[in-house]
Amino acid sequence: MIADEICAVILAGGKSRRMGQNKALINIGGRPLVEIMAERVSPLADKVFISANDTELFSFLPFPVVPDLCPNQGPLSGLQAVMRGHVYTLYITMACDIPGLPASLIRRMLDVSEGFDAVIPRTPDGWAHPLAAVYRRTCLPVIEEALRKKANKFIDAFPGDGLRVRWMEPGDGDFTDVDLANINTPEDLRRFQSKNYI
Repeated sequence: MIADEICAVILAGGKSRRMGQNKALINIGGRPLVEIMAERVSPLADKVFISANDTELFSFLPFPVVPDLCPNQGPLSGLQAVMRGHVYTLYITMACDIPGLPASLIRRMLDVSEGFDAVIPRTPDGWAHPLAAVYRRTCLPVIEEALRKKANKFIDAFPGDGLRVRWMEPGDGDFTDVDLANINTPEDLRRFQSKNYI
């Protein structure tokens, strides 16, 4: 894999309603969560982008912040904005609230991406995790069609017509459902911190 063909998109524009505070800025081990996620993926990408509409909020980071082109259409709009403004072959896409996501899984998804439009992990319960995945630029037309139909979730676009999706199962990438768990509530945060992942 050629490094300058890859960028990473940290999705940090969520409303964080259940958490009661901005999840991206939650302090874990002395650092905000969004910074932890960006630094984890940095060695695997030529460029890291933060997807968020409040550019000033993340100005402390050494990464460019890309606002949505289709406001209020969720994370799908975040990836679309980066794809529209920055041409790369592959886009590592990560929600900012999955701190257990191992770099080894990201690396494995990149390794198996050849010949596929998307590589998406799926846990044993059959649950897909499209916000911890790798997308090829060829996905852009499908993403934009979904946005035109007012969809805002990745599940509304993938798998789309004609897209080749490589589903990553746990035996495939050495990950567990815990690795892909989101921190959505204060209880999720306490559970995560008790495991001492970071």
